[in-house]
Amino acid sequence: MIPAWYRRLLELCGLVAGLGFALIALATGYDVFMRNVYGQSVRWLIDVVEYALFVTTFVAAPWVLRHNAHVRVDFAVEALPQRARRGVMWLADAAGLAVSATLLVYSIRVTHAAWAQHSMVLKSVVFPEWWIYAVMPFSALLLCIEFALRLTGRVASGHAPPTAA
Repeated sequence: MIPAWYRRLLELCGLVAGLGFALIALATGYDVFMRNVYGQSVRWLIDVVEYALFVTTFVAAPWVLRHNAHVRVDFAVEALPQRARRGVMWLADAAGLAVSATLLVYSIRVTHAAWAQHSMVLKSVVFPEWWIYAVMPFSALLLCIEFALRLTGRVASGHAPPTAA
């Protein structure tokens, strides 16, 4: 049984990402409007959208994986016999776990180094660099958990997980 708090955390990730993408769309539209109507752009908005896109993509990834909403090109896999299909899906989940674990290790290193060196992002908006990197270990950890759940059979990798009641 997957703990309710974990399911709620993933749903919160999906909600935050959805709101983030909506704000990115609104901000981009506003910037285009300002450039075309008034001939001037909101200088810091492009930088904020750039970093928001990075953050929302990482925050969305575990939720997307949980709901099997990711892009899948599976026409060849679907043509395989059931046993081979399960094997290929298991290998894909194992590769996903390996990549996520590697991302987790290196993102922790990068985030820690940025924090230890007091690195700053010096653009239109100035802030500590580790703030932007901190989302990567969080996301990678949740991705590791999701792939591990798939590999242990707690979530069928070919089907959407059961919805929480």
